[in-house]
Amino acid sequence: MAFPQAKVIVKNRLQPLSKLKLLMMAAASSRPRWRNVSVALLRPFTRDGEIAVHYPCYGRTYVVHVRVADLESDWLSVHELAISRIYPIEERFAPDLVIDGGGNTGLFTLLASAAYPGAKVVICEPVPRNLAQIEKHLRNNRVTAEVQPVCIGGSQRTIPFYVREANRGSFDPGLPYTSQINVDVVTLAALLGGRDAKRIFIKLDIEGMEVEALGAFVPGETRPVYVVGEVHSLPSNGPELKRIFEGNGWTVKFGPGSELNCDFTAWSPAAVSLLTTGEAAAIAP
Repeated sequence: MAFPQAKVIVKNRLQPLSKLKLLMMAAASSRPRWRNVSVALLRPFTRDGEIAVHYPCYGRTYVVHVRVADLESDWLSVHELAISRIYPIEERFAPDLVIDGGGNTGLFTLLASAAYPGAKVVICEPVPRNLAQIEKHLRNNRVTAEVQPVCIGGSQRTIPFYVREANRGSFDPGLPYTSQINVDVVTLAALLGGRDAKRIFIKLDIEGMEVEALGAFVPGETRPVYVVGEVHSLPSNGPELKRIFEGNGWTVKFGPGSELNCDFTAWSPAAVSLLTTGEAAAIAP
């Protein structure tokens, strides 16, 4: 294939037109010399600065809108969450509450809502333009979720957030950024407080806050909890995350990634009997 994402797209059970759009997006994002041609070919499919993509998900068909102004970021989100599904969904766990931390444009919430139709979903995302896209995706796909304009951390406070591409903002002022906003930080305990949740599924892509968020949450949590996410600054945060989980009797597994970031999956001792064959396993769509 001309680019590595193409094989995944071609094999996916997508509508032919959506498959074509995604192939052109992949070319535009991964091959700079093809970008202008690919964007030009996408122009007939562009409405109000967005390109609609339909895809199957656990018996449903969703539509998401890729913003041309955020083409690389939105395409990557579609590729990771709608096509490749980098975060495993556990078959038997069947949570009654899902926390989508770092919701971006809401694609993991769509996935979780289809996989676990009986679960309540809470999505946390601090960037205003992403919040607008979340609301659009929920509305157009008739999915109900509680949307909170916050980020998740280890203590409740308000701190600066540095906005970059749609999925590249962070709390690090050392990298170039386009704007700065103040965001409210909430803890996982505060998000869960007052909710009658017996089984909890947590997804975290919170740009380096995962260690402090989980460090404050894991030691006191006794319920069945299943966590998926991305660990940032792997050389320093990876060992710390391992210490937090394993030091409290949890199981953690690190997946593929780069030298700086990688995915992880973890579960509490109370969750073990609820997982397929006693450990994490993804279910087919």
